[in-house]
Amino acid sequence: MSARRPRGMTLLEVVVALFVLAVGVTALQRLLAASVHGIATDVRLTEATLLARGLLADAEVHPPDPGHVEGDRPRALHYTRDTTSTAHPALREVRVRVSWEPAEACELVEMVRVPAP
Repeated sequence: MSARRPRGMTLLEVVVALFVLAVGVTALQRLLAASVHGIATDVRLTEATLLARGLLADAEVHPPDPGHVEGDRPRALHYTRDTTSTAHPALREVRVRVSWEPAEACELVEMVRVPAP
């Protein structure tokens, strides 16, 4: 009698292969979820930066008086603009902060020239 070599895979080999596949799929799913969260955060940061830059551009065209202004914009963006006088009478410091969550914000600061009266 000749010894026959078994063909195919044993049950243990199949279980190990399925386990390795499950670990790989789980890691890939977590990586995908983290990537989607990162993209969403980047989108919000881009929107906040664009709003802050727009508010600063408006301050350059129409220099604001010293003071504090707050407001809300679409997509749950909240902004504050603080304008302070500087040692130089023709300059004002404009600080714009745009937030979309309590811990998430974008802040830009610029010196704005005030035209002579």
